[in-house]
Amino acid sequence: MKLAPLLAQYLYQEKKLSLAGIGTFLLDPSARTSTDAQHASEGISFQYSAAIQNDDNLIAYISSHTGKMKSLASSDLNSYLELARQFLHIGKPFQIEGIGTLVKNKARELEFTAGHLLVDKGRASGIKELSATSISDESLTTYESLKPQVDRTPPYKAIFLGFLVIATTAVIIWAGYRMYKNNSEKKASEEQEPTQETTAVTDTTKYVARARDTATAAPQNEPANKNNYRFVIEVTNKQRAFRRYSLLKKGGVPIQIGTDDSVTYKLFFVLAATSADTARISDSLTTWYPALNHRRTFAE
Repeated sequence: MKLAPLLAQYLYQEKKLSLAGIGTFLLDPSARTSTDAQHASEGISFQYSAAIQNDDNLIAYISSHTGKMKSLASSDLNSYLELARQFLHIGKPFQIEGIGTLVKNKARELEFTAGHLLVDKGRASGIKELSATSISDESLTTYESLKPQVDRTPPYKAIFLGFLVIATTAVIIWAGYRMYKNNSEKKASEEQEPTQETTAVTDTTKYVARARDTATAAPQNEPANKNNYRFVIEVTNKQRAFRRYSLLKKGGVPIQIGTDDSVTYKLFFVLAATSADTARISDSLTTWYPALNHRRTFAE
């Protein structure tokens, strides 16, 4: 129920209405209250008093007609009067429906102009209003209307933000996958043989021929004390050993592979050579077939 009509009804019933910080309204018992009242009532008077307090009977009246507790009824009344004082403070007229209009004069005191009487609740909306600033009671019952309104995010913004989050997550996952793939490819390429190894393959026959020439070039008056040596070019794990073995075999290189413990594998050439030639042959093979760990070729 609206608060302003309750204040007017209380005034009509009790002939006196005291409002905190505003003053007291008095109603002459001879005032017209018939249903044909179409003019401002002259039976209502006003006495300004900033020190006056609310009447407990008024709070009880509001509580009984609104069904609210007295504490809530008192809070509603205080909110209504606080906003009324704010309007009056900035020089705006304030109309109390069914009673009249208040305005603050240059002397900072309140002046009152009687308004139309409220005959009953049903005719409250049909009474002609004064051309003065008025506020609906719904906006005067609390301070909530004075608080900044929180902007609510439209639904399409929420959808857009959700899509943006999903898209960002997808980009991060894709970027992580690409980095992982690139690192894997780089690591795999580092494990592969250098390109010069393929070139060296073509030189193997030259080297083998050269080794044989060396043997035949020995003085005939000295015995050719040649033995078969294993020239190990690399000692590595199984995966690396077989990959390099396959690569050299494809190039026509007579490479061999062996292992003693099924863990470590050796890649080697079996060549006939004198003990004096093993160092020179090992140096040449180290240059032509470098190991991944840079270990020198050695003879067995």
